Amino acid sequence: MNRRSRVFIIAMMLFCLSASTCTASYGTFQFEDTRFQGSFTTENMDLIMQEYELNDGWFWTTSPFIIQTFHGAEDAPGWTDTSANSLGKKQYKKNMYGCRWLSNKVIPELPSLGYGECFGFAQFLGYLLSGDYNLYKSWKVYRSVESAKGLKVGDVVRSEFYVKGRKRGHSAVVYSVSQDQVLFIQASGGNYNCISVGTGFNDGYHDPAVTEEAIASFPNYKICRSLLNCE
Repeated sequence: MNRRSRVFIIAMMLFCLSASTCTASYGTFQFEDTRFQGSFTTENMDLIMQEYELNDGWFWTTSPFIIQTFHGAEDAPGWTDTSANSLGKKQYKKNMYGCRWLSNKVIPELPSLGYGECFGFAQFLGYLLSGDYNLYKSWKVYRSVESAKGLKVGDVVRSEFYVKGRKRGHSAVVYSVSQDQVLFIQASGGNYNCISVGTGFNDGYHDPAVTEEAIASFPNYKICRSLLNCE
């Protein structure tokens, strides 16, 4: 066997080992809940919040680099039922942030790792509503409110922009839509992943938006909608 063949075989062995390791890592994440799928209503969102304790003023976070437990199930999203007035506790200090959906460990906020807590929070709600683990790939994407023909409950609005040369973004789930306002449920990474329910789209850098017109003014925004919620 010549040197080139040996190098090729070793490379393939390393590739297979890496692939199996990745598969094993995601294979340990076993979480399923089909109770809320297909019902894109505020009432259904309320049921989700009640079941998963996603209360206004509570947190989508916990101590970093630990395996998550969620209602007794391993490898589920990070959360805590401590109210907002406990912000001084150790787990809410700077750089201790929440779990990204489909990751089984809490990740602190670091530039090298990205900022994905509001993103993961919205993705978790999207999964419960649609059954799709990765809504940003599975759902229909609109680049304007007009093309989406307005917002719907269960839509995920995503905005991305730069602040002092650093990329920022925010994701939030539409909680209710009335004639004159659109309200969201969202986790605010800028406030240690404090959950807010029934508030305007708030990325921490622009004024909160509660109308479709105001949302349409956000930079680089897009609207993600489940295929189950499309007409």
